[in-house]
Parts: sequence; structure tokens; C-alpha cells
Amino acid sequence: MTTPAGPAPATTTTTAAAPTPAPAPAGGPDAGAPNGGQPAAPGQPAAPDPTGAAAPVEAVDSGSWSEPGQATARSGEGTARREHWTAARNIYGDHVAGHKIVLRIGDKTLPVPELSADLSDPVHYAFVDPDNWLDLCDRFRTQRTAIVRGPGGAGKDASAIRLLTGEVERVYHLDPAVEMLHLAESITEQAGTLGGGDGGVGFLLCQPHDAGKLHGFLFHALEKALTKANARLVITMPAGVLPPDNDLEQYVLDLPEARVSRRRIVLSHLSWRLSDDLAEKLLANAAVRELIEELEHGDHSCQSAAELAWIISSECSDAGIVNAARVRERRRRQRGHAFDRWFDSLRDADERSFAISLAVLDGLPFEDVSDAARRLRRRLETARQLVVSTTAQGKSELRMSSPDLLRGATARLLQSLRADEVDEEQQFAYGTAPVRIVRYKDGSYPQQVLERVWRGYHIQPTVLEWLHELVISPSEAIRFYAASALGELCRYSFDYVHAYYLSRWAASKDYRVREAVAYALRVAGRDPRLAVAVAMVVGGWYANKEQPYLQATAARAYGVGVGVPDTATAIDRLGRLATIDDYWIAMAIGDALADLILEDEQAVAPMACGALLEWFENRRRVRPAQLAFLILASTLVFWEPAEPGRPPARWPTLLRLATTLEPLRAPLIGLWRRVLSESVLHEEARAVLSGWAALAENDPAQLDDLGQLVGAALWMPEWNRRIETILGRLARDWVAEENLVPLPNARKTVTMLFSAEDKLT
Repeated sequence: MTTPAGPAPATTTTTAAAPTPAPAPAGGPDAGAPNGGQPAAPGQPAAPDPTGAAAPVEAVDSGSWSEPGQATARSGEGTARREHWTAARNIYGDHVAGHKIVLRIGDKTLPVPELSADLSDPVHYAFVDPDNWLDLCDRFRTQRTAIVRGPGGAGKDASAIRLLTGEVERVYHLDPAVEMLHLAESITEQAGTLGGGDGGVGFLLCQPHDAGKLHGFLFHALEKALTKANARLVITMPAGVLPPDNDLEQYVLDLPEARVSRRRIVLSHLSWRLSDDLAEKLLANAAVRELIEELEHGDHSCQSAAELAWIISSECSDAGIVNAARVRERRRRQRGHAFDRWFDSLRDADERSFAISLAVLDGLPFEDVSDAARRLRRRLETARQLVVSTTAQGKSELRMSSPDLLRGATARLLQSLRADEVDEEQQFAYGTAPVRIVRYKDGSYPQQVLERVWRGYHIQPTVLEWLHELVISPSEAIRFYAASALGELCRYSFDYVHAYYLSRWAASKDYRVREAVAYALRVAGRDPRLAVAVAMVVGGWYANKEQPYLQATAARAYGVGVGVPDTATAIDRLGRLATIDDYWIAMAIGDALADLILEDEQAVAPMACGALLEWFENRRRVRPAQLAFLILASTLVFWEPAEPGRPPARWPTLLRLATTLEPLRAPLIGLWRRVLSESVLHEEARAVLSGWAALAENDPAQLDDLGQLVGAALWMPEWNRRIETILGRLARDWVAEENLVPLPNARKTVTMLFSAEDKLT
């Protein structure tokens, strides 16, 4: 679920959606703040320092309590924050990157990764059929298992991949050391969980270590297991290896002795990486023909032909000119990994900018990734080219070059980046909507790209300033993906990032920047090498009474488990911080408690609400405590799945938990009783309760639970006449003629709680 970027003024009828933030003003990290340097409202972010230089933290005031409803009018934002962060961390290592399955083979558990894009993409886009290819395909369709056999360099692996991808939806790469004797048994046991579906899955096993143990009975068992799992298996072997069992002959697919023309392979790969026209130009180039001739008389493998095409594609000009000496030199020293070869093959700043943007925002809609890529491209572009153009009158003139936005089609760009577009439906504050997301085919690429860019180029300040720009994006998802990437950079160079950026951003007037710092430290703090250092940094901010913004950042960090041993300690430190009557600190405490609850709702919700109720008894903490509770009540929501004939229902998380979690009921009822009857944040309490009523209006089960909770607040420990009066007025407001969205069902539920209904008329 996606929620608005910042708070909006409260309303007494329904919980309001927040406005889209205005464009950030230019200048320093907090330039353009309203009211002569007062803290910027959540909907009015400040821009980053374009120089990226460190700056002293400015003096600040104690925050503004003039409109606390800004903090409570963020319906569902806390829950959305959790969802966005979980999705963002899927990129960088909280979970295993990429698709995989797990097979239990014998007494071992073996993770099996999806076939790398380094192997699948060249086959998909540039495979050249051998002479007997149609016959091989026809034979493979009739069986689930095959052995592809051929001489060295004949393209056995590529042929196996091509056979599989022509029949199945997804291919997994088995370790050559896998125990074949147990493979059929494992596939049979997990046939229902392998994800074959209609498209099926395939397994590739290249030159297994125990090839001598292959026998007919094993392949017969594999055929049955693979059929049950809607799966296929292809094994590759050198031409000289003979099956130990004659029963295996029916499964053997021999590649022809005649090698595929290396010229055809080079042409096919050049057409894939460049274009058909440019590939033809290159093959007409004498230098390229000479390079191919050298290949025919040297390394005969298909892989060498593909690598030659890759080097030529990255060295050629648009006119088809190639420096043959440079290509030869690169072939001699080509020892890098497949990933390095791919990244180096990206031809210009546009492709590399998109690759970096996709590394940070992998899995978000294409439009978001593209927009971030353009922002990064502008930061990387230090100068414009001066070119000679011809006018309509045939005269030559000098002009500044402009980028051609229609130069590269999206399909070709994604092909070069080894990325996919996928249609999905996503949940937003206003409901579901179709989106087209973009992501790398290989789940390990995002982290590799980020590390390569950070450690391989002199653009560290540029990358950090760009991430700052993403952190204040109107899209909450983008903000958390950027924070996650920032955390990865902290792991690479913590002292640099902290000294020049984090220490300044932690004191930002924009709460979104402070939030990003806290979440970035969440990533860095989980690295054992940095855990102590991160805890020391957060502890220093927490104790700095001269800088409330730093203390607010520390509160958010404690909420995500940074620098504290357990949840109880985090809540205790937040409670001590609540003695400081500062709006931004109080807002940070509420958001931090929301983060803690979402980590373990059953255990933490009663603990947090019980602590808040205790804080209400302390005069110094009552206002921060009430704001914190109202933030929990408004920003935590639970989506109940849709059922036939009923759309998905949205519940306040605390109300939903209280229906089944007995330890939560008493503190929750007590909290509502206090915030409704006291005058500290009276209007905000009315607005949040109205938001709960709006969610329950057309949901009988939710209305019933809401009525029980409100009724308990009225009777605890005796009938509260003040709350009765407040609720009576609020119920009238819910159906008043000026209320554009009346709540008659909620009014009726509340009305039934009173001893005499005529009190409301």
C-alpha cells in the first residue's frame, strides 16, 4: 500500500489524505524553510545542498505544536512504511536475491538458483541454430529428460538452455556436484511446491561429477518425477563420454560435428547488442573481418565468438569503425567476471544512469525508475557538447547538442540492461491500480551495480546527493528504496558517509530526510563490523539536548532497532525522550513506536500501549504521549483480504488486534478514554476517532468492535459524562449536512451506547 508523502491538517469527520509535497527550494539542506528558518512542515521539504559539502548544524527551535493534526492525519502511513521497507530490503540482502528453490537431496538441503541472465540472455537473443536443430527440438518435446552431447566449444550449454527455454517458463541451474541418485526422489517429494504451473520449470545440469553413475532406471524415475512436477531436465556432456547404460541412448541429443560459423555467431551477437544495420556495417569492416578470421584459426568455441562480439560492440563507433588493436588487447587481458563484462558494455551515460537507478529502485514502476535515471543523468552531465548542424538553407552553424529522447526504445534499453517489465496490481491509499514494474532478471545485479559504481568511479558525492533527492520524493516507496541503498553505501564507507552527510542530514528540518537516515543506519547497524559504531553515533544524537532534530532522528533509529539490545530498552529510551516537550521529537516517538509494533504486533502492541498509558500520568510527558498514541491509531492499518462479493476492508490495526489480544484491550480503552476526555489534543483525538468510524461505516463486524471499544471507554471504571457529551457532539457532526461524507451507521452505533437517545437531539 502506498500512502501520501506528508501530513495534512486534521479534520473532525474523516482521516484526511495528505497533500503532495511542493517542489523543494534550491539552496542548502534546509534552505527555503518557512517562517524565517522555522522547521519545514512535512509537506514542505527542503532541498539538499547541491555541493554535497559538510555544513555545521544550525540552531533550531523546539518545534511547532500549532498544528499537531499534521502528524495524525497520515492514515496507514506506518503500515505502508513497513511494506515499502520490506520490499526495498529484498534487493540488498535481508533476503536471498533473485528467484531460487530449495531441494532436499539425501540428507542435504540444496538451494538451486535461477539461471543467470549472463547465460540466458545471449541464448535468448543471439543463439545460432546448428544444422540438426529442428530434429533435436522435435525429439526433446517427446521426453522430460535429455543429454546434450557435443565436442568442446560446440555450444552444448547454450543448446541445452535453448531447448529448455523453448518448453518451460523458468530454468534453474543445478550444481554439477548434485547427487543424481537422490534427485528424482527430491523432485517427486516437492512436485507440488516447485512452481511449475502451466509454464513449467526446467533444470540445467552441466557436466555432472557423477556422470558415470547415470543408468536407465535413474532416467526412468526422473521422467516420472519431472512429469509430475511439470518440469524438464537437460544434462550436458562432452562428445567423448559414452553412457554406461544402453538404455540412455534414447535420451542422448548429439550436436553435429560441423561447427556453427563463427561469423554467424558474431553477427547474431552484434545485432542483439547494437542493431542489424550497425552489425552489417561492422562485418563489412576489414578490421572486423580480420578479427573473425583470427578467431577461426585460434579459439574455436562459441563462447569466444560471443565475447569477441561483445568487445567489438563496446569499442565501435556509430559509423562502424573499430580499433582492432584495442580489441585484441582487451581480449588478451579479459579475465573479469561476467558482471564486469556486462557493466562495461553499457554504451553511454543514459544506459549507465538507468542501470544505477534500477539498482536502487529494482521492482518499482518503470516511470519511477526512468525519472530517477534522468535526475542522475543531469547530475553526471557536467557539460553539453558543441556540434555543427546544417540549417534549412544549407548553411552550417554551431549549436549546443540536445539529448534525443526518442533515440532508444524501452525494449532495447531493458534488453541491454538484462531487465524485465512485469504487469502487476498494487495497493495505494485510494485503492488498487495496475502498474508495470521493471527489475533485473538476475536478483544479484542491484547490489553488484551499486558496489561497482561506489568503488569503481569518482562520483561518491554525486551519488549521495542524488539519493538525497530521491529521499524527498513524493513517492513513499522511492524514499524507502533510496534509504535502503544509502544504508548499503554506509556499509562500504561508513566514516565518509557519516562525516560528510549523515551527521548533517540527521539534523535536517525535513522529517523524511531524518527518517531515511534512521533506516539507512538500520542496514549499517546489522553489519557486525559497524554495530558498535552505529550505536555510538545514535547514542550521541539521543543525548544532544541542544539539537532536537538529532534527538528525533535517534528516536526513529531506536524504533527500527538501531543501537538498542531489545524492544523494552527501545521503549524505555523513547519514554525518557518524551519528557522533552518538542513536536518533532513527539512525532518521531509515535512513528518509532509504530515501527516497533509492526515488527511483532502480538508482543509489542500491549507493551507500547501500556507504556503510553503510564506516560500519561507524568505531566511533562502527557502531550508527547498523547500525540504518539494518536499517531499509532491513525498510521497503523490492516487490510482484510477481499472475499467473494466483498471488497478488501481496511481496519485500524489497534482495533483489529484488540478483538483477539486481551492484554491490549485495557490499555487501549484507557488511552482512548484519556485522549477524549482531556483537552490536550482534543481536536486531533476527535479527528482520529472519526477516521476509525469512517473505516467501519460499511463493515458491520468492524462497527460492532468499534462500538464495544467506545462503550468500554464510557464505562471504565464508571460512566464518564464528559466523554458522553464529546461523543454526542461528534456523532452529530458525522451526519451534519455540511459533512460531505456522512457516517449514519457509525452515528447509530455510538447513539445506542447512551442511556437516553434524546440526549443527542
